[in-house]
Amino acid sequence: MRFNYVAYNIAQGVVKGQVEARDQAEARAEVVRGGYKPLRVTPSRRLPSLEDLFPSLFGVGTGVLIRLCRQLATMVSSGGNLLRVLEMLQSENSNRVMRRVLEAIRRKVDEGGALSEALAEHPKVFSPLFVSVVEVGEYTGQLGPALDQMANILEKEHEAKQKAMRTMMYPMAIIGLSMVTLGVLMTVALPPLLKVFDQMGTQVPLMTRIAMTLLGGVKGNFPKIFLALIILGTAFWLVRRIPRMRYWLDAAQIRAPLMGSLILAGELSRFSRTMAMLLEAGVSLAAALQQGMSGCKNLVLRRAFADAEESLMSGHGLTEALRRHPILPTIFVELMMIGEESNSLRRTMGDAADAYQKQLDYRLDSILGMLEPAATVVVAAIVAFIAFSMFLPIYSGLNAIP
Repeated sequence: MRFNYVAYNIAQGVVKGQVEARDQAEARAEVVRGGYKPLRVTPSRRLPSLEDLFPSLFGVGTGVLIRLCRQLATMVSSGGNLLRVLEMLQSENSNRVMRRVLEAIRRKVDEGGALSEALAEHPKVFSPLFVSVVEVGEYTGQLGPALDQMANILEKEHEAKQKAMRTMMYPMAIIGLSMVTLGVLMTVALPPLLKVFDQMGTQVPLMTRIAMTLLGGVKGNFPKIFLALIILGTAFWLVRRIPRMRYWLDAAQIRAPLMGSLILAGELSRFSRTMAMLLEAGVSLAAALQQGMSGCKNLVLRRAFADAEESLMSGHGLTEALRRHPILPTIFVELMMIGEESNSLRRTMGDAADAYQKQLDYRLDSILGMLEPAATVVVAAIVAFIAFSMFLPIYSGLNAIP
């Protein structure tokens, strides 16, 4: 954040200025390093920027992070000076948030700090796994290959998300447009027809009455419906903050048909790839297990791996604890047992990551393939409802004319 300061030195007298720092103590230290005696250091008051108000719109996307990873890995592997590389990446990066982050990282490294320490100061951009991989790369002298592996992991996850979004975009857009069309027809085109029916004394068809009743209910209770949705959303968010309730929700989520197997495959693929990468880089099994476990978003799986970590630290094997958790597939536990017994856990974890990634891709393709015809059926039902609601009154009105 930015601080205003009033300072003094013999040559210039009293001076005013601004400095960027994390807190007031660091701001004072920056002023002292500039050759001044600080008289007053206060936070700079300013209106919040758009980035402060809407951080999700101005954040660092996965694509920006992957590109940074690739460029940094290539330049470091080619023997480039780290400070010079960071300066060049900062000047060429089009993302404003990333430019500021790179500036802070470059300043930290220039002061003698390690790259991993500088990255750890920006947890919203760089995950603990990212920091850990960089730290291992610095320790082993293989920073370039470590960054390249991290980019591969980010790329695989990004491709899976992009694929799901691309496949879902078309059916969701069609359904949304159909609902908008239905609403316009019901609010604009149908009311004049109903007035004609009242004048003619003809009974309105059942389907049209149902449509108008639903529409009237939504219009008459819209504030209540909107408030109820807000209350439900807030209640769900609060429930997710309670550890025990979140554990139960995660357990129900992972046991749900269709989506449960998809979530399980994704979590196991991420965990296995993290383990394989860290073990290959020379990280101890306990540290690799802790990093892999921290990447699990599902509390049920995280508890299973936490039990395995406790078993490992007490001198027992991993698989003995994992067998007590039926949520884990038997083949996954067997693979870990084989790797542990043959001292080839890195290779078996890599094989498991590939296998579960393929399983994730296959199941995602299957689910998305089912969604397209399902969306078509929904759209057809909406169109049929619109047609019958609109044309039945017209047909009935024409028959009522003598």
